[in-house]
Amino acid sequence: MKTSDKLLTLELQPWAMAGGSATQTTSLAHLPRVAQACLPLSEGETALCEWQLQSQLRHPDTLKQLWLHLQARLDVTQTCQRCLLPMKIALAVDRHFRFVADEATALAEDDDCDEDLLSPAPELTLQSLLEDELLLAMPLIPRHTTCDTPLPQSPDQDLPHPFAALAGLKLGKP
Repeated sequence: MKTSDKLLTLELQPWAMAGGSATQTTSLAHLPRVAQACLPLSEGETALCEWQLQSQLRHPDTLKQLWLHLQARLDVTQTCQRCLLPMKIALAVDRHFRFVADEATALAEDDDCDEDLLSPAPELTLQSLLEDELLLAMPLIPRHTTCDTPLPQSPDQDLPHPFAALAGLKLGKP
């Protein structure tokens, strides 16, 4: 598997209509929106997204529906929201998409179908679709199932409550 930056910028619908199929590996550095949602990689560390995209023309005799099947895997590092330590998260995407004529058709059919609908647009590239799906695969609140390390103690925890002196004054009055 090799990385092709050129393929990431192709418009998806014309590529799919030509019967496109690809299995490749892309560096996290080429997925800037995903990289921004993750902790920076340590020096010498690389994160590679393995993905496969397959186009398919279903019902060629009648409806001629153009479909895409995207599968992707990527291991990222995020901060656990319980213990605030880094944690590895394995992202996996396995989605089917169907192209429709326009955005209005997509909105009208969206509630009645299991697959995701795509309308043709020049800004719809493999990179934008791949990044969108990886971002959606990320947990809303990353956290370990169990955190063994307690949260670090704050240095100001030993300070008295700022209104404790006022409470003492209030109790002394009749």
